[in-house]
Amino acid sequence: MVRCDPDLRWRLIRVAQGLDAPDLLVWGGRVWNAFTGEVFEADVAVCGDRIARVGPWEGPMGDATVRIDARGFTIVPGYIEPHTHPWPFHNPLSLAEAAVCRGTTFLVYDNLLLYLALGAEAFGALAAALTDASLGRIRWVARIASQSWFPQEAEVFSEEAVLGMLGMPEFVAAGEMTRWTDLLRPDRARRLLRLIEGARGRGRFADGHTAGASRRRLPALAAAGLRSCHEAITADEVLERLRQGLWVLLRHSSLREDLEELLPALGRTRFLDRITLTTDGAKAHQIARKGLTDHLIREALAAGVPSGTAYVLATRNAAAFLGLDDDLGAVAPGRLADMNLLRDLSDPTPCVVIVGGRVVARDGRLTVPPPSRVFPWESAYAGAEPRVPVWGPDRFLLPGEVPDPFPAGRLVNAVITREEPVPLTRRGAGRWPRAGDAHVVALTDRTGSWISRGVVLGLGEGLRAVASSYTTNGGLVVAGQDPAAMADALGRLRALGGGIVVLLGNGRVEEFPLPLAGIQMPGPFGPAAEAASAFQRAMEAGGYAHSDPNYTLLFLSCDFLPDLRVTRRGWVRVKADEVVVPWEPAG
Repeated sequence: MVRCDPDLRWRLIRVAQGLDAPDLLVWGGRVWNAFTGEVFEADVAVCGDRIARVGPWEGPMGDATVRIDARGFTIVPGYIEPHTHPWPFHNPLSLAEAAVCRGTTFLVYDNLLLYLALGAEAFGALAAALTDASLGRIRWVARIASQSWFPQEAEVFSEEAVLGMLGMPEFVAAGEMTRWTDLLRPDRARRLLRLIEGARGRGRFADGHTAGASRRRLPALAAAGLRSCHEAITADEVLERLRQGLWVLLRHSSLREDLEELLPALGRTRFLDRITLTTDGAKAHQIARKGLTDHLIREALAAGVPSGTAYVLATRNAAAFLGLDDDLGAVAPGRLADMNLLRDLSDPTPCVVIVGGRVVARDGRLTVPPPSRVFPWESAYAGAEPRVPVWGPDRFLLPGEVPDPFPAGRLVNAVITREEPVPLTRRGAGRWPRAGDAHVVALTDRTGSWISRGVVLGLGEGLRAVASSYTTNGGLVVAGQDPAAMADALGRLRALGGGIVVLLGNGRVEEFPLPLAGIQMPGPFGPAAEAASAFQRAMEAGGYAHSDPNYTLLFLSCDFLPDLRVTRRGWVRVKADEVVVPWEPAG
C-alpha cells in the first residue's frame, strides 16, 4: 500500500465529480485501460499525486491547473520493474532516473550488497533517504540470507534486523532466497521459515529464486512460503512454477536473454494473471542503449505477443505481484498519477513521462533536475567503504599441499563453471597452475581477515589480473596469472578506496573507482554507463569472451551455482558440498 492522506482523498472525490479544478489535466489523448484492454478517447484529471477522473472533463479549470496536450498520444500506466539490483557502477537514484526516462516509474531494489556493507541500522537509514529522494518510485526487498554462507550469517540476518526492515514502508518483501536448498535443510530451515512467516505477518511476501529446482522440490519451496520465481529458462519451467501457485517473472537480462524461450508459455495457459516481466539487473550500458521495461515490452511485441498482454504484464500484473494494484498499474481513479504518453502501443518508449502528477521526462531526457546530483552521497554512505588489506605476492600462492592436478573451474558462460584438472608447479613455499589460461582466484572479506583460493579457467588469456570490491559475499576478489600482478591489482584497488582494477597483458591498466561502498558511483547515470561500457571493453581486451563480466566477478564467490566456487569455506565443489582447499586466516 502507498499511503494517501485523507485530505487528498477528499479532494480526489471532489475533482472526480467535476466539482473542483484538477491540479493537472492531460487532455485530448487516448487511454489504454489495464482492466478491459480498451483504448478510448479520454482526459485524465489529476489531483496531487493521484488520478481523480478518467473521461471527458467538463468541470472547472483553475488558474494553477497544468494542461498537457495529449492529442495523438496513447496514455498507459508507468511501467513497473518488480525485481532488480542497483549495481554495479550506477547507484539507486541514477538507475531510477535512467529508468524513468524510458517509462519505468517504479522499481524494486535488492538490498544485499549495501546491507552487507553498512549493517542493518545504517542501511535502513540509507534506504529511507534514497527512497525519499528518488525521482522515480523505488522500494526495497530485505534479504533473509546471503548468497554465500559465512559463520556470522544468522547474526547479520537476525530476526530483529530483517523484520525491523520489513516493518518499514520502504520495503515490500523479503528478498529472493538464492540458496533455496537451505529451506530443505533441518539445520538451517527453521530460522528462515521464521523470517518468512514474520514477513507475511507484516503484510510482506517472500520473493523466490528456484533455479534448478526439480519437480519434486518445487512443491516444497512453494509450501515453504515462497511467492515467486524469476529463474525459469524454458516455457515448460514457467508452466511448472505456475502449477505450484508461484508467480513467474519472465526474465530478460544482460546475463540471460530468456524471453524468446519463455514467451511461448503465454499460449499454454488459460490465465496470465500470475505472470510479469523483469530485467533482473541489466548492466548500465545496456540500459542506456535499450532501456529497461520498455525494452522487454518491445521484445514481447516483436515476438507476436498482443499489445494488451504485453502492457498488462509490465503494469497491472507487476502491481498485483507486489500487492500494490490498488495504487499502481492502471490509469484509473485513485491510482498514483504515473503515466506514459506513447505515440502508439507498438512503440513502448514514451514521449512524455509523468510521475506523481508531474512531467519528469520528455523524449528520453529528464525535464527536472536529477536528485542524484545533489544527494549527500559521502555522508549517507559513511562507513561503507572496504578496508583493502596490504598483501604481498606470496599471499596468493596456493598452499603446498593442494591436489595436483588441481580441480580448476572453467567458465562455460559468465557464471557457470565446470571442473577441469590443471597441473601445478612449485613456486616458493606454494604451488601455481601451469595452464596458459589459468587464473588463481582469491577471496576475502571487507577487512582482509581471511583468504580462500582456487583456480579459474577461461577468464581471458590476456588478463594479467583483476581486483574488485564488487562480490556477492560483500568482500574482495582478486584473480591473476601471477602473484605479483595480483598484489599490484590489490594495491591499486586499495588506493582507489574500492572499485575494479584491470591489468592487461600488454601493460595497460584500467581503473574504475566505485567510491560508494566499493560497488557504486555517485551522481547521474551517464558517467556510470560509460564506465560500465569501458569495463566491459577492458575485460574483452584481455580475452574475456562471455556475456557479462559484472556477473562473473559477482558470482565467483557464491555457493549456490555449479560447480567450483571460492567461498568463505574455501575452494568448494558446490554440488558435492565438498571443500577442496579450506580457507586460511590472513590477519
